[in-house]
Amino acid sequence: MFKKIQTSVGDILDFPPDVAGEGPKITITGKLQILVENYISILNFSDQEIRLETAEGNVCITGKGLVLKVLLPTELRIEGEVVSLTFEGGEIK
Repeated sequence: MFKKIQTSVGDILDFPPDVAGEGPKITITGKLQILVENYISILNFSDQEIRLETAEGNVCITGKGLVLKVLLPTELRIEGEVVSLTFEGGEIK
């Protein structure tokens, strides 16, 4: 019920989806840094690939020398040479 109210209020006030919803907010700074907010869990981690579970499907980040610089319950910062970012699965609402 709360999620229904939350979505309705967000729609009425014209909030962007990252503010009103639980989806991920991804900020890319050049090719060297990615900030991901509202992720659920880390599915895979290596220096060449980081795969995250989010409420809207998985996010896969590939690159070279990838390192988790900040790791908090709802936010993480990845540094290294980013080659690609892709979304897998999930439904668009």
